[in-house]
Amino acid sequence: MGHVGKPLIGVLVATVLVFALWIVELKPSSSSSGGGGAATTQGLGQYQSAINKARQAVQISAADNARAAGEAPPTTSPPAQVTSTLTPTPATATSKPATTSQASSTTKPASSSKASSNAQHASASKTPATPRARLSTVQQALAAHKAVALLFYNPGAADDQAVKQELAMVPTHRGQVVKLAVPINELGSYTAVTEQVPVNLSPTLVVIGRDGQAGTIVGFSDSFEISQRVADALAAQ
Repeated sequence: MGHVGKPLIGVLVATVLVFALWIVELKPSSSSSGGGGAATTQGLGQYQSAINKARQAVQISAADNARAAGEAPPTTSPPAQVTSTLTPTPATATSKPATTSQASSTTKPASSSKASSNAQHASASKTPATPRARLSTVQQALAAHKAVALLFYNPGAADDQAVKQELAMVPTHRGQVVKLAVPINELGSYTAVTEQVPVNLSPTLVVIGRDGQAGTIVGFSDSFEISQRVADALAAQ
């Protein structure tokens, strides 16, 4: 028979001892009645200390044999139970207040232009109060070689009043254009004009260029048409 190691011999001896102890001390008697289960349990309780001692003897023997063989003694302690306690950490949501940036809209008051461009330039030269003053204004403008827009109109007619308002919106080009509305009953005083162009109806607009040449627009005319004719008269040399 081959050589048997000392650790194995120790384990076998301890096993035999435990088995013999169980046969002698713990085997239930054959004469036990139906309550044998309870008796067996009671007997195990009585000999528990003996069983524990036998187990210790087996463990000591196994440890001695392991040390004699140069091996690490077996550990009989039950493995430690690792209990991991998971504590849920509540999510902390940090909400920042929404900042609403209000655009500061600075409204600047509308600045009225100096001349209101065409509006104030358009306002007709102050109409002289008397027929003599009106005639004098026209004569001075012609002598200064300015452009003249002369409207002969009927103050009681709606179309004539409309043309007068359109003439008021025409720019004066920094005083280089003289605008004047003359009632039709004063037509006889303007022979210097009527000798060049006939004036038979109202409203009739007479436009005289800087070169002294005259042209007419009979009937209604708007500010755009009048402005074009005045610009041409102003450019004439």
